[in-house]
This record gives sequence, C-alpha cells and structure tokens, in this order.
Amino acid sequence: MPRVTKFRQVTVGTDMIQIVPYQPGRSGVLIKNYSGSQVFISTDAGSVLTTGYPLATGDYISLISTDGDAAELQIYAQCPSDTADLRIVESYGELR
Repeated sequence: MPRVTKFRQVTVGTDMIQIVPYQPGRSGVLIKNYSGSQVFISTDAGSVLTTGYPLATGDYISLISTDGDAAELQIYAQCPSDTADLRIVESYGELR
C-alpha cells in the first residue's frame, strides 16, 4: 500500500498555476474539483485551456503509475472564469 504524504487544498483562478510539481517516485495523484467553477488541468503549461482535461464541480481524476499513467509529471490548472477549490492527494511508495 502506498504511503500517502500530502493532502492539500488549492484555489485555482483565471491565471494558470502549477498545482502539482514534477516529483520522481510519486506513485499516484488524485485531483478533485471540490467546489466552484469548471477547471482544466494539463501537463503542458502552454495549452491548459485549449487542450486540458476538464473537471466539473464534483469530478475527479486519478493518475496511478501501475496503470501506466505518468504520475510523476507536473500538473497545471486554470479556470476559464471564476475560481475552483481543488483537493489533491499525492501518494509515494510501492503499489501492490
């Protein structure tokens, strides 16, 4: 079972921000849009709103290394309008 090291909250507005840094050894990351407006996430800082993955309020996405996801990559977020309250969990350690 992975060791969960970080539970945190991030508020995202209309300016693009990095919400998860690049971290080798991270085995998983979960991002949930807890409240607010729709938010887009992407590993590419240059195209968050145009090609990012949309998360409506209540939606979540999980990236797990054993599923073939690149959980170690940095993740950026941006709202087209208003703000969104994101909850993030990062996991480290061996997945079984």
